[in-house]
Amino acid sequence: MKLISAITLILILFNLNLIWAEDFPGLHEPLKTVTKQYLVIQQKLASDSFDGVIAAANNMKTTMAADSAKTFAPDFSKAVDDLTETKDMHAARIAFQKVSSCLIAALAQNQVQTGSLHVVFCPMVKAYWVQTDGKTIRNPYYGAAMLDCGEFQRQF
Repeated sequence: MKLISAITLILILFNLNLIWAEDFPGLHEPLKTVTKQYLVIQQKLASDSFDGVIAAANNMKTTMAADSAKTFAPDFSKAVDDLTETKDMHAARIAFQKVSSCLIAALAQNQVQTGSLHVVFCPMVKAYWVQTDGKTIRNPYYGAAMLDCGEFQRQF
């Protein structure tokens, strides 16, 4: 009984941290879909999982390619292309650094203000990322090895 209660509590707490892009006021397509897929990748890498990273990156790539308004800078598309070509978690984490910088630039350029997207800086790799949890750092560059390494920088 205690095990079931513990598992239930973990699932509830985990689900509280999973805020999807459709929950973000002011975040419009196609940036909404790209951000949602980005958050999937961030959560996977922070959990030391490579499963689903390439699929989410491919979803980002498809959304960006279909964007007739040219919302995304060419370097953002290139960064996502590079991420889709990675073969392991280490390479994905390196490619994710550029994707993160590009997403942060896109959010800033579009003056996004959701109150639910938090930019975090990892001093160890000197790289930023975006996450939804504004209280607990979930470092995608180190995962469990240094999950709480980072400093909150700003909020969108």
